[in-house]
Formats: sequence, C-alpha cells, structure tokens
Amino acid sequence: MAILPPDPALTRFIKPTLGTPFHIDHSWWEKHGLDYNIELLSHLCPEHRAAYSGRPLTEVIDWIDWATGEIKQVEGLQYIIKTHCSQQAGYVAQAATLVEAIFRVFLSNDNQPLTPSQLSPLVSAPPEHILRILSGRQTRKGLRPVFH
Repeated sequence: MAILPPDPALTRFIKPTLGTPFHIDHSWWEKHGLDYNIELLSHLCPEHRAAYSGRPLTEVIDWIDWATGEIKQVEGLQYIIKTHCSQQAGYVAQAATLVEAIFRVFLSNDNQPLTPSQLSPLVSAPPEHILRILSGRQTRKGLRPVFH
C-alpha cells in the first residue's frame, strides 16, 4: 500500500517530533517575497563577502560532479558557501543565533533534511530546544519540516 504525502494545506496541523526532518524550504522565501541570495550574503566568510561586493547575486557557475561526470549549473553563492565558507573553522559555531547556526548546517550539507536529533551535535543544542524553535508558529529563515 502506497503512503501518500499529506495535503499541503493540512501540514500546518501536523505536529513535528524529534524524528521529523527539517530543511530550508526555498518556496517559503518566494512566497514571502524575500530574496534568498541576500540572506546568503550574510553567511559568506569575510574573504568572499569582500569578493562578492558589487557582483551580481544570481551568478551561475558550471560545476562538475566528479562521481558522475555530469556538468551542472549551480548558484555561485551557494557553491562558495558549501565548498569554502562552510569549511572554515567555527562556521556554524560563530552564527549569532541558534536559528542561524541551523540554517548554516543546511547550507553546508546541500540542504539535506535533518532531524532535531541529528542537528543537535552539529549546533551544540539539545534536540528538544531545536524542535521547539523549528516547530513554533513562526517559520524562521524558511526552516520547515519535510513531509513525505
């Protein structure tokens, strides 16, 4: 028997648990008229923040997936964050808030869904505290549950 995902209109009634995966929901940014790339600028390391000054934020670069040999076009800001900035010592720990730290984890892991329990050691916070923040009434930085 196939398991169908819940109706998107009803997902607000589903209470996330410690086992519920979360991710950055890019559609949330679009729905609220916010520019995701402007947010990404604040998560660049100082070296790349200076390098991106005055450059177009929507720059796309060619990236080679060495495992498959496939060439993909990727957003320049996301690529720089993933391959350089997020590799710098203290990238997640230096975030000003827990929400920013969680956001940075998803930036560095290609937005692969993680549960509060999986996020806990990465952001040095109890999973219950992470769940309380991520499952509140207000969505912060597009951090939302993934419902399959």
